[in-house]
Amino acid sequence: MFARFVMDPDFLSGRPSDSLMLAQWWMQTSPHQTVYVLDDVGHYLGLVRLSADLNWDTPGTLADHMVPAHATATIRPEDEVESLASLFSAHPDWPSIAVVDSQQIMRGVITRDVPLTPRKPAPNYEQAQASGMLAAHLVEVLHSGLIIVDAHGVVRLLNPYGAELLGVTAEHVLDRPYEELAQYLFWHMRDYLRDSAVPKALSAEADNGDREFVIQNGRHIRFSFGTMRERDTLVAIVITFVDVTELRNAEQKAEDTAREAEMAFALALPNSKVEMKLKSSPEYQDLYDPVTGQATVTAIIPDGTYWHVVNGLRIMAELKEIGVFQLVGLDKDTMVQAFIFHDIGKDQPRLALRQSFVPAETFEPGPLHAARSADWAAKDYHLSADVQWIIRYHHTPESDLPNDFPKALKPMWRLLRLIDGLSAGITRRQAKIAPITRDGTILTIREDNDDLRYRRAYTISIYTGEEHSLP
Repeated sequence: MFARFVMDPDFLSGRPSDSLMLAQWWMQTSPHQTVYVLDDVGHYLGLVRLSADLNWDTPGTLADHMVPAHATATIRPEDEVESLASLFSAHPDWPSIAVVDSQQIMRGVITRDVPLTPRKPAPNYEQAQASGMLAAHLVEVLHSGLIIVDAHGVVRLLNPYGAELLGVTAEHVLDRPYEELAQYLFWHMRDYLRDSAVPKALSAEADNGDREFVIQNGRHIRFSFGTMRERDTLVAIVITFVDVTELRNAEQKAEDTAREAEMAFALALPNSKVEMKLKSSPEYQDLYDPVTGQATVTAIIPDGTYWHVVNGLRIMAELKEIGVFQLVGLDKDTMVQAFIFHDIGKDQPRLALRQSFVPAETFEPGPLHAARSADWAAKDYHLSADVQWIIRYHHTPESDLPNDFPKALKPMWRLLRLIDGLSAGITRRQAKIAPITRDGTILTIREDNDDLRYRRAYTISIYTGEEHSLP
């Protein structure tokens, strides 16, 4: 069993500079007997275990008393936990072992009661297997369709669930040519001969594969088939199938909803020029090499800036749901306008697939296109001064903001920068953002990103900008 599947993400952790007294208090007021020492990013540095040698009077920090990481046992998230059984047996004083990923980030712990030894089959299972009852009833209890066709093309088995799914009576098709069953699936013999897997399997054109289509009773069915052979001679064709009607309907509904949302967004744009400008600005997915400082284009999104804006507005809608725009100083309409226009002046280079580049030398500095966007927003669309301020400086660090930047706009300025970064991660790096949570004016963000520079969890204060990393 994978460690990531059964690990406990709840564990005691402290910083190297924390005092031993604090660690002892943690251990004595919780069920945990180990404090894992992590840096601010979450890298595993070592551990301190509760023991008779440590007492309240012992001076020093966790760094002074910890067992360093290289001297401890760890396990990777994708490793099998059964491998820890011998370690726990040899070290009865170890209550848990750290789960550490390839970047040395600690993800959780495996406690000593998790590793399992192989279990013997239940007695009644062995009896059912020996008597043949298991094999006899297996087909009947399958909650998916099963068809077996012999080498002569005759249906030899159709399980009850499958018969119900296809809308047929098993007695009408069993021990008869497969065409008797096919007439319930296909509208005409030519459709059967063109699209069915059975004729191809019988003629040795295909040994396995998948088919998916709507059968005559209106259900959307996915078929998978394989062939059983003995010395290259066909013995049987085995077909399994499931009803995917609800899934396909849900997908269609999602596509329709997304299309409606995109149309509604297009209507919200002031005119077609804005839509055309956003759609004509490409974005790139890339693979960054921190050693060389170069990135390689892995995908091109022709209308990427448009989808960057769409993704940002989706994040904004999520923030609205958790009450962010009910806070003083945060105006939803101002934020929406600012985000729609914040990249209107972006001038992207044209890169090719697999092209290598140095990001800082290839792309125009952010403050330049931000200023251009603000100028256009003012001249052509007469947006408010507040919106112009936020757009103009959305790529400027807080320490470099001009002295006359309105302090009352900083919460919205911070929020737009946050949304801009998260949306860029979704659009350009296929990042996954956990649902954002709010505690007063503090937001908790967790971003899972293939680019390790952006894979992080942290809290940010909307009003002060103060950030704190989380494990």
